[in-house]
Order: sequence, then C-alpha cells, then structure tokens
Amino acid sequence: MIARLKADLPVSYLCRKLAVSTSGFYEWVDRELSPAQRRHDVVTEHVITAFAVSAGAAGYRKVTAALARQNMIVDRKTVAGIMRGLGLISPAAARAFKVANRRSQRVSDPADLLLRDFSSLTPGAIMVGDITYVHTQQGWLYVATVIDLASRAVLGHATGTRMTTQLITRAMNMAIETGHVKPGAVFHSDHGVQYRSKRFTKYCGTHGILRSMGARMQCWDNAAAETFFSKLKSERLNWRTFTTRRAARAEVISYIHHFNTARLHQTLNYATPHERLAELTLVA
Repeated sequence: MIARLKADLPVSYLCRKLAVSTSGFYEWVDRELSPAQRRHDVVTEHVITAFAVSAGAAGYRKVTAALARQNMIVDRKTVAGIMRGLGLISPAAARAFKVANRRSQRVSDPADLLLRDFSSLTPGAIMVGDITYVHTQQGWLYVATVIDLASRAVLGHATGTRMTTQLITRAMNMAIETGHVKPGAVFHSDHGVQYRSKRFTKYCGTHGILRSMGARMQCWDNAAAETFFSKLKSERLNWRTFTTRRAARAEVISYIHHFNTARLHQTLNYATPHERLAELTLVA
C-alpha cells in the first residue's frame, strides 16, 4: 500500500498513519525476494490495507476474514504474526495486552512442592485443598476442604453461597483449630483465583504455611483433593435433589463425618482417616 501511494504522499507520513517504521519499509523495498517472501509481502500489504480500512479497529480474526472476502486464504496465525510484527493492534487488543501485562507483574505462583507424590507420614505436614459445588433449588452451594495427606482426614471444611477467598480461609481456620497442622506445613492446591489471591497469600504467611501449586490445567497434580469430592458426589450427592442450601450443607457435613470416622480407606490399608490420624499422632 505504501509502495502504491508514495508517489502522492510522503513515505514518513504513510508509515506513521499505518503504524509501521520508515526504516522497516525501506528494508522491505531493498530486499531480493524469494517467491515465498514475495507471497508474504503481498499478504502483508493486504493486511495493512484491511487494518487501515477498519480504521485500526480490526483484530487478526476480522483481518483474516477481510482477506478471505478478497479470495486470499491465509492462516489466521500468519495474519496475527504479521500484525504483531507491524504493531497493528486494535484498541480492544491493546486493552487485553494491558491486562495481561498487569498479570505478568503479579507475584509468581508458588512452585509445585509435591510433584504428584501424595504420600506423607507426618500428620499435618502436607495438606491439600480444593473447592467444589453442589446444586440446589436455591442455587449453588460451594464447598472448600483442607485434607491431611498422611491420614486423608478432612481437617477443615467450609460452605457458602459464593466461591471466595474467605471460604477457603474458613476451611483453613477449622483445620488449624484441630491442632494437627504443623508449623511450616505445606498446603497444595490448584490455580484457582481464590488460592492465588493476595489475601490468601498473606493468610498463609501469617500462619507459617508454605503454599504449593501444580501445573495449570493438570487435574492430576491435585488428585488427592479431587478424589475426595469424587467420593462425596458419587456416594452421597449425585442421586439426591436438594431444595435448599441448608439441606445440602447438612448432607455434606454428614458425609465428611462418615468419611473421617467410619469409611474404610484403601490407601490407609482399610483404616479410617481418624484411626490413622490417631495412630500417627501417637508415633509422632
């Protein structure tokens, strides 16, 4: 486009309007081009034109569609790369970039201290946690848990109408109040926003708890916590209908009591979590 219009308008003006560098344009003109490079430059020119026609508002998907309407079929990843290289960013994409940039400046998430090793011989030394939800006719009931890996006992739990940081800190408070949480204990979770919040980070720091997180989108990295919810739903909740959150909460609490005190756990050689917790506490 610049090559076509430079006879009528200054190159510097055209480059400024199209948000490309003058030096970059001249480098493009001076190259000895291969057929593939010529094809790429033709596509680049059409991308610049389509972006200009949209008054700088189109993202790479709309630019790709605009090229297709001209019978120029180009992979949208190629278009995105060309636009990124030329700095052709729509206002919406620019806002998204600013949000992503702010996120990149946040404190890094903690490392995975477990690496899928869910074995532990010391009660209260390593805990795992997660949040699930239960459907009721009043709406969702959210459930947060804190589970001791050594005994598989649910040391803490909390329910609420919202999935908040306060929900997980209430569950953690209950676990701490049992007296089984060791100083310097590890708490492992997924990358839920509640577990990544500044408030929860500060909470764990205040109580001397080391945070650990598995990889993103890897459910197996927190399998011990998710297994409990799987049992809760398959053994107690999935075949029931709850008219109120209160009824659902009562059922959840009832199951946790059953799980801790009566349900034989294969991982514990068919002992209950509370039996194993008592045994390990005596040894410690």
